[in-house]
Amino acid sequence: MTRAALLRLIVALSCVLTGSALQTVLAAQRASIQSWDVKSPDGRTSIVLSRHADGHLTYRVLRGRAVVIDESPLGIRRSDELFVDGLTFTRVSDPVAVNETYSTPYGKRQNHVVHGRERVVSFIARSGKPMDLVLRAHDDGVAFRYRFPNVDTIAKSVTEELTGFAVPAGSTAWIEPQQPVGQYAPAYEELYTEMPAGTAAPQADGWAFPALFKTNAGPWALITESGMDGNYCGSHLQQAATDGVYRLKFPDAGEGRGLGLAQPRSALAWTLPWRVVIVGDTAGHILESDLVLDLSPPTRMSDTSWIRPGRAAWSWWSESDSPKSAARLNAFTDLAADMGWEYTLIDANWNTMPQAALNDVLAHAKQKNVGVLLWYNSGGAHNNVTEAPRERMVDRLIRRGEMSKLRDWGVKGIKVDFWQSDKQDRMQQYRAVLQDAAEYHLMVDVHGSTIPRGWEREFPHLVGMEAVAGAEQYKFRRDYPENAAWQNTVLPFTRNAIGTMDFTPVTFSDAQYPHLTTNAHELALAVLFTTGVQHFADSVTAYTSLPEAPKTFLRQIPVVWDETRVVDGEPGRSITVARRSGPDWYVAGINANTARSARVPLAFLASGSWQMTLIADGVTDREFASRSGAVSAKDTIEVPMRARGGWVMVLRRP
Repeated sequence: MTRAALLRLIVALSCVLTGSALQTVLAAQRASIQSWDVKSPDGRTSIVLSRHADGHLTYRVLRGRAVVIDESPLGIRRSDELFVDGLTFTRVSDPVAVNETYSTPYGKRQNHVVHGRERVVSFIARSGKPMDLVLRAHDDGVAFRYRFPNVDTIAKSVTEELTGFAVPAGSTAWIEPQQPVGQYAPAYEELYTEMPAGTAAPQADGWAFPALFKTNAGPWALITESGMDGNYCGSHLQQAATDGVYRLKFPDAGEGRGLGLAQPRSALAWTLPWRVVIVGDTAGHILESDLVLDLSPPTRMSDTSWIRPGRAAWSWWSESDSPKSAARLNAFTDLAADMGWEYTLIDANWNTMPQAALNDVLAHAKQKNVGVLLWYNSGGAHNNVTEAPRERMVDRLIRRGEMSKLRDWGVKGIKVDFWQSDKQDRMQQYRAVLQDAAEYHLMVDVHGSTIPRGWEREFPHLVGMEAVAGAEQYKFRRDYPENAAWQNTVLPFTRNAIGTMDFTPVTFSDAQYPHLTTNAHELALAVLFTTGVQHFADSVTAYTSLPEAPKTFLRQIPVVWDETRVVDGEPGRSITVARRSGPDWYVAGINANTARSARVPLAFLASGSWQMTLIADGVTDREFASRSGAVSAKDTIEVPMRARGGWVMVLRRP
């Protein structure tokens, strides 16, 4: 029985029962519920698991006394057993501390310190088969996962997962529709929308992860998943959110051209992915969280010295046929060398060049000290996209042979595109590509892909995942320009909050559908959007013709950050983020569709004098205005922004 239903029952009973009779009913109801909780180390965030009289399970998430996720359903329908109701409690562990430190080569920060608490609550179904609920609470959120601990070599299927997330009435959602199955979908490339929580999705495909909510009590929550080990499918949310309850949904059977099972399957023992609720007092706390990574297993790679994040020139956005031309590719290699960028990406259909021409491109890049990244189609029968090379990333022997050749060529990484499925078989292919690429010292970027689920910790050479309606949509979507500025203020709090996001930003020139954002807005995306290799998508001329201040900024902008702080902002309005790389601070801000001024307190700076360079909107959308001067931690800088405008600031010791 849900909490709301229980309250309705109590009201009804109160009409017919008085005094001791009503108290007896209430006492019996309380006595029939068993509860266990886990509190975060700071004591503010907790998850509460309850077993009800009929043996079904629910949970709640609290931030202090505020309800973040109200009483929500749990349960698993497995092909051989139901873990839905009739569950009997068997034991519970004491809360144990989770204390870890780890490093990643890129992200919101390189060095991570994890503090949490965990306990395991165990149950048996009517047949006696066991199921555990593993509960975690961290200062920045909670997570839980199902575990089947007994051993059985005969594979079982999960036919339905009943997990839900009851968002309190009166909350606001920033949420993206799940893409319907298509030749290029699902690939998490729909646009986010803002709406009352509980609104049904526009199509039966439902809603995508991650989903952001500002609850009616004040705290913010981001719902997603982590710990995907290949023994499960990727999930999203159902279309209907009846009474505010968003329920889990497995992939559509048609994903990947119908290849593979929509329902996950495994022998036992079997541990399912984490269901994650990142919690914060502000939207900025959501952005700053690394909980998705913190819940993931550590890397087993002993040598990561060859993983080198950086910046890349990319020819396809401005010249789609350029990957077939050695001369055009060499021009982008020259751009990367001139700008001090580490890489150049050669996109689809490079294999149509004669081998001699490709050899020339590789030799030219080596002479310029620019690393080469090469594009591949992930298919396979799971897609029918004709861009090539195809059929080289599916079969293990063929894939490893290709990777061995790339290592001999001196190639630094691969971009693997067009996955079109969140089924378990595709999750296994992602991991197989990553495992093999690590052996051959190849970094990996995936496009047309699923969302991050913590793999960047386990596979630190995973330097990019798309899963976003990025700058390429200026080539494809008529409605994209009018939505772009608003989307750009939402993505740092949603999609990019859970992991690497290869948006391919900083495009000043126009594609099929012209920009409405200002040039300074576009420049700011280099700081606001994080990924392991930042692909700057515009043409050679667009970058070489820049004024000196923004050109210098793009030459010096890092992708490796030591610290990230949200100075101000809420999704759909504006955002200001400060990131530290070594001793230097890079600060950036953008707004949506209304002109406004950003007030930037510099209190995050250490004491003493700092040299500031500010690049902001100019007189027109296509112009910059820049200035410099001495500042200190006591100063507050006010920066006017045009509609869809932005700015960047660099702070260094003089």
